[in-house]
Amino acid sequence: MRTLLTLLLCLLCGGAVAQIKLVPRATLESVANPQTVDSELVVAQQTVDFGSVAESDRVEWQVAVKNIGTKPIAYRANTSCRCLAATGGVVRAGESGNLSLSFSGKGFPGPFNHRVLLYIADQTEPTAVVWVKGYVVADSDRRGDYPYTCGALLLRQPGVKIEGNTTERIACMNGSNRAVSVTKDSLLSSPEVVVYTEPKVLQAGEEGDLVITLRGEKREKLKLYIEGEYGPSKREIKIE
Repeated sequence: MRTLLTLLLCLLCGGAVAQIKLVPRATLESVANPQTVDSELVVAQQTVDFGSVAESDRVEWQVAVKNIGTKPIAYRANTSCRCLAATGGVVRAGESGNLSLSFSGKGFPGPFNHRVLLYIADQTEPTAVVWVKGYVVADSDRRGDYPYTCGALLLRQPGVKIEGNTTERIACMNGSNRAVSVTKDSLLSSPEVVVYTEPKVLQAGEEGDLVITLRGEKREKLKLYIEGEYGPSKREIKIE
């Protein structure tokens, strides 16, 4: 009997392990350290350290880039966070230019480490990577960051635009003095709309994300209302 139980446990454990999809180490490494292709565009700084940044401040920075080739180089820049903007440009042969960076930590308190990828023409692989790091010091009063109200939630924006069965997020804050677990009003909301917060339960004054996604066939007009004691007009999340 003991042998049979041991065999069953081994089979069950083996089945559970088989369902776990492991991400290859090479894939993880490529995300953390993207591979670049050789080019004649050279950056003077691979890491920019902003140090401590007040959440209400915007930091501007310029990284020198040099064209060591014999032809003009046009490049574009992509960033890993909407809090960081980067502007590409054109650098003449043998001359230097500036990659302009602009960082705003509004809504992103704590440490940050983002990257800027530089691409030449229509290349799919980046030609250079610039890392931007630092620490955002949170403002004491956060309510001003959330101008819209939906029930007990304070929202960064009044709604979302969803294309296809995608997931969109709205930064939010629990504006009440008690813990809140968000559910949709099933009588007023479209059935294919799913909504929840991350974290699932927001403590009083806690910030998080309101996550909105679609499941099933998309309707012409979608409606979403949060469950609560307020009137419907004060519990609506607009969806385009």
